[in-house]
Amino acid sequence: MRTLLFTLLLMVSGLAAGDTRALLQLVDYVGVDYPEAVQNGEIINPGEYAEMQEFSQRIRDEILALPEGADRAALLAGSVELAHAIENRAAPDKVADITRSLREKLMSGLDMALVPRTAPDLQGAAALYQQQCAGCHGASGAGDGPVVTAAMEPAPTDFTDPQRARERSLFGLFNTITLGVEGTAMPAFESLSDTQRWSLAFYVGGLFQKADEQAASVWQTEPLTLDQAVTLAPAELARAQPEGLAKAVYARHHPAELFASRSEAVAFAAAGMNESLQRYRDGDISGAREVAVTAYLEGFELAEAPLANVAPGLVRDVEAAMISYRNLVSEQAPLAEVEAAHQRIAGLLDEAQRALDGEGLSPSVAFTSALAILLREGLEAILVVAAMAAFLVKTGRREGLPWLHAGWSLALLAGIGTWVLSSWVISISGAARELTEGVTALAAAAILFYVGFWMHSRARAEQWQAYIRDQLHGALARSTLWTLALVSFLAVYREVFETVLFYQALAAQVSAGAESAIFAGVGVAVLCLALVTVAIQRFGMRLPLSQFFAVTAWFLIALAVIFTGKGVAALQEAGRLPMDPVAFPRIDLLGIYPNVEGLSLQALVLLLAVGVMVWQKRRAESAT
Repeated sequence: MRTLLFTLLLMVSGLAAGDTRALLQLVDYVGVDYPEAVQNGEIINPGEYAEMQEFSQRIRDEILALPEGADRAALLAGSVELAHAIENRAAPDKVADITRSLREKLMSGLDMALVPRTAPDLQGAAALYQQQCAGCHGASGAGDGPVVTAAMEPAPTDFTDPQRARERSLFGLFNTITLGVEGTAMPAFESLSDTQRWSLAFYVGGLFQKADEQAASVWQTEPLTLDQAVTLAPAELARAQPEGLAKAVYARHHPAELFASRSEAVAFAAAGMNESLQRYRDGDISGAREVAVTAYLEGFELAEAPLANVAPGLVRDVEAAMISYRNLVSEQAPLAEVEAAHQRIAGLLDEAQRALDGEGLSPSVAFTSALAILLREGLEAILVVAAMAAFLVKTGRREGLPWLHAGWSLALLAGIGTWVLSSWVISISGAARELTEGVTALAAAAILFYVGFWMHSRARAEQWQAYIRDQLHGALARSTLWTLALVSFLAVYREVFETVLFYQALAAQVSAGAESAIFAGVGVAVLCLALVTVAIQRFGMRLPLSQFFAVTAWFLIALAVIFTGKGVAALQEAGRLPMDPVAFPRIDLLGIYPNVEGLSLQALVLLLAVGVMVWQKRRAESAT
């Protein structure tokens, strides 16, 4: 009966050329279930054995339906070897080796997405399992749910069975959850998101064994890669390395650990780009672009910070190459051009992987990196806050200082909260990071633009005196106070947010004994920023009032132009804005990036600033 049902499944589900998920499911099924048919060269279950013979023939037929090429030839040879081994009642280990080889060829040769994009949520999966799966598989996963009957053939899988569970890879579980087993009680769960299905796969895949302290100790010594943990069964890992089983168990109970490695982000990006190319070949243009954006945001973007410490030029090269690829996809360029762009990215990602897999950062490099990060991220915020503080002091409006200081103080507290959340509660995705940076930068740019004009309009002494008379014996207008607090908060939080993520990456990169160098770098950077703050305040105080207002106004507008460029760039990297590259220098410090959208908006802001200031000047002259 099981043979008939599974055969009907293959026929009804249309396992045609290219339906590699179903083919992988079939290969996986044979590797796992063969021990139930043959032991010690003897048939122990005739029904199961007939099933294995049938499935081996189906595997051969479906491989024949694949497009011609070297991969198909190798797969076909493997299917013939599998059929011969089953016919001769080979040992289960032999059959498992053959099916494993077939799986590896299918996975490596067909550009499929084989790993989750984000760390699975086991807590959410536990609740989802009780809602969707416990009825058949039981509350503990033993296959004894309340709806199970003797007529169920095959019976629901017992996830607590160690022998069977050790032969199932997480990808195999994910595949079965996705496709289901038509003709049986196992439905397809395609209505669930990929994240939910991966979370369920990790959850049920860990029910057969708990992760003890020994597993944790082994993991810390030499953890598995994401690809190893997901595509290889525990038994395969046990055969490949002495503590492979313990590592597999630990990975299933602690999936977040698989995403902690800096090189895994690059591997995820490479897998995503492979999937994107395959979708493009299949004519799914929007899907290809969406996956390419995800490959950057949830993959390479998360490796940028550590990679920037060892190969900053490579970061820019990968960014540019991935953007160029997305543009080609959006324009529906010829396949040859898209494949060439994909090949360039693959080479750059390989180079990035090698750079990240090198030895930990030395104390000198850790010190320099820590110093540069805080100087780079803190300078803009310090310039904004210090300039506005100098303005308030110089003009005798000290009642605004508490609001200004409240803004940046809240930003620092928010930054600490971000650090706590990103370290112990949630994982900040690349998309969330870019959106936060982009929106915050553009909001700060708009407010700086407004404050700059406000200052410029009072650059003439008589205008300032009139303003003072209007505000005499009173505080600054409430709207102005809120503006001071808001611009202070936005200018500082954007930099703190990015600094937190960069320092987390740096801390994970340093070699043993180099941790103190990070603190030394931070200390020197803080001292440098303090000196900048003092210099702005002292030199600003020496300027005549009108010159101070004019200089500060143009300074804030210049920062608005810079923030505009950085905000647009962040939203482009998040895939929320288009990007059309142009031949133009890239100057990160000034927020200048070689694309039409960013440069055009910056030029518009600058032209608007010049136009309004000229209008303000003529209006003031005509009034005198």
